[in-house]
Amino acid sequence: HRNLQKLSLFGDISILQQHGSISNTYLGKVDPDGKKIKQIQQLFEEILGNSRQLKWLSCGFMLQIVTPTSLSSLSNPIANTMEHLSLLDNHIPGNTTLITAVELERFVNLRSLALDFCDFTAEMARVLADSNHVPLHRLSLLVHSVSIMHKSLDSMPEDENWKALTRNSANLRVYIMAFDVKSDDMLRILKPSIPLERIHFDSYITFVSGAVVDLISRQYDKFLTHFILMNDVIDMSGFPDLSDNRNEDPLVLLAWRCTRLSLLAVHG
Repeated sequence: HRNLQKLSLFGDISILQQHGSISNTYLGKVDPDGKKIKQIQQLFEEILGNSRQLKWLSCGFMLQIVTPTSLSSLSNPIANTMEHLSLLDNHIPGNTTLITAVELERFVNLRSLALDFCDFTAEMARVLADSNHVPLHRLSLLVHSVSIMHKSLDSMPEDENWKALTRNSANLRVYIMAFDVKSDDMLRILKPSIPLERIHFDSYITFVSGAVVDLISRQYDKFLTHFILMNDVIDMSGFPDLSDNRNEDPLVLLAWRCTRLSLLAVHG
């Protein structure tokens, strides 16, 4: 179907969770020899290879349907005209990434990009900051404790990379979703020059510290519009963790400092 312009795939992991933990063991039961997943991977690559008008490709949590070689199926003319690309899957084994900085060079017309934060490297930021790329409008980054555990933050963009990126993309806005990320890691990730518009914390084990809330309110007061805290832990006594010896509540200060804030939500 060569008229396809938008392809969006999103895995509903809650269905799989009804059968137990999502793991290679469980997937091995439903697809013992891996033939089904390989067939789906091949069909997915055929769709990409036969596309002639595709401008939007979004794949979220599709449990290894997208592989590191999938995007190579796209022809150069299609990659050159792609406007939205989303590749999110924290179940990719080891330190595998779904796209490299070299491959990203083909996507010169991207307006919107969504990636695992550990896959968004300083080199990728440099590629997107190049003048031959159209200005990026939206960058969505998933920061997941599983990814940080198996990959590394060593290659993430530094502040000078963010400054270069925003020079080429003056209207860029960043959305970060953080799942059970330690406060020390968040303090390391949140560089001053990120044009952070939305941040969403989802916690099952870790708590968001007052220091992180305070840093966000100080650094992104001119950009932040959405701040969301969600917690599914039964013991919510430390959520959010505002136990630092403070005279002021960091959440109150965030609401006061961030004058563009339109949504402040605390679930838990």
